[in-house]
Formats: sequence, C-alpha cells, structure tokens
Amino acid sequence: MIFVKWHLLLQAAAFSPVYAHLKMTSPEPYSRDTINNSPLAADGSDFPCKLQPGAFHAPTEESIYWAGQNNTINLLGSATHGGGSCQVSLTSDREPTKTSDWKVIKSYEGGCPASVPSILPGDATSDHSLQLHFAIPKGIEPGKYTLAWTWFNRIGNREMYMNCAPITVANDSPSNAFDDTPKQSPAFPPMFVANINGCMTRENVDIRFPWPGSIVEYNGNRNNRPQESEPVCSGNPTFDPIQVTDPADTGAADSMTENPHLTSCSCGCQGN
Repeated sequence: MIFVKWHLLLQAAAFSPVYAHLKMTSPEPYSRDTINNSPLAADGSDFPCKLQPGAFHAPTEESIYWAGQNNTINLLGSATHGGGSCQVSLTSDREPTKTSDWKVIKSYEGGCPASVPSILPGDATSDHSLQLHFAIPKGIEPGKYTLAWTWFNRIGNREMYMNCAPITVANDSPSNAFDDTPKQSPAFPPMFVANINGCMTRENVDIRFPWPGSIVEYNGNRNNRPQESEPVCSGNPTFDPIQVTDPADTGAADSMTENPHLTSCSCGCQGN
C-alpha cells in the first residue's frame, strides 16, 4: 500500500512551481547529486532515466534485493499532482538507452504516489513519507539490473516522470532457504511510455496501463478511472516501448490489492 502522512492532506495548497516536483531517493538513483525532480523532457531527449548517455554515475553502494521480499521506493517532494499511475520496471542494461528492454514488475493504477486532491504542502525538500511497496518477483533471475520508477501525473501538464537506480537481485535470502514455494511466473510486459513521444494521456484520469503486468495495486478515487475501452493516450508516437510479441506477456492482473472503498476492475484496456 502507498503511505503518506494523512494529516498533511488537510492543509490547503496551490500548485507549486517546477522545483517542488518529486524524485526517487531510495533505492539511490544514478547521478543522485545532479538529477533534478522535474519531468522528462517533452521531446524525450533525456529518456530513459532523465540522463544523457555517459551520465549514469552509480552510487558507492547499490541496493540489494532478494526475490519475494518486500521493499520500498522512497520519494521526496510535495507536488503530487493529484496522484496518477506509476510503474516499477527492470532492465538488465546498466546504462539504459531508448532501445533497452524494460519489463514491468508492478503497476499502480490511481493514487500514485499519493491519493490526494492536488499537491502536498512544502517544497522539493519536503519528506511526506511517500513510499511505493513492491517485491522482486521470484521469476526474476539473480543478477545486476537497473530499476525504474515511472509516473504519469493526473493533474497538470501532460508529463512523464522517471528515475532509475542500479540494483542487484540476489539469490533467495537465508530465511527462504527451506521455502519450497514454487517460483512465480508472472508476465513482464514492456514499460508504458507516453507524453514524451507524441502520444498524450488525458488529464484528470488515473490511466489504466495497456500492459499492467501480473501485479497491480489500485488506489485513489474510482471516479478518476477512465472507461476500460478508452485509449490510454492519443497521437502518433515517435518511439514506442518494445512491442509485445507473445500475448501471454501482456499480463492479466492475477495478483492485486485495492483500496477497500474502490470497486474491482479489469486491466485489459486498449491503447494506441
């Protein structure tokens, strides 16, 4: 579940300027000291990761995750833009490019990174305990990866946010040494890309990802959800994620959590 200091939501706030956007602080991202918290460039020139080739400076110590164990992504800032939808994805490329093969391991549809009417008080340094909870699926092989957090805000300019961090996926931890639970085989569809490639999402909706993957968390207000038949974005994209070739890779949401005040829904939306 996504957590926030709820008492702060009662404070009135107007939209803050660009410097108050959000960025990932944990796992520690590439080029932590030089990346800012603004969205990706509208022309996609700094996709992926909001970094140019050769600018991927790894932290001194990178995060190590064990498959199946719970982890968190921590975000800093206050401009939550009414929430929206997020994804957590992995690629085996340590300095990703536009042609990298990103695989979604979890989607958050609505209320991401917080289920709020607009923004939280404060500025870029404000810590509202914004966290995304996820686990590395047991179908992911041990090795070195780049993890990406991507976000499509509900309110405001049509934007895409993205930060990346180098991580290591380790073998099962010692506590799982005698766990005979079979490995999961979730679908790992491609990362959704929009608002930087000519395909624009609609404002005031929590987008339904065309390929959400097997693990989906529903948050936010059900009235902010678009119709299932509604295209996820409109326009002629100048570049796309790697296309799904196996229909099984689109990922029906066979593992999901949801705010108890929301009704369940199908994830099988259609996109351009």
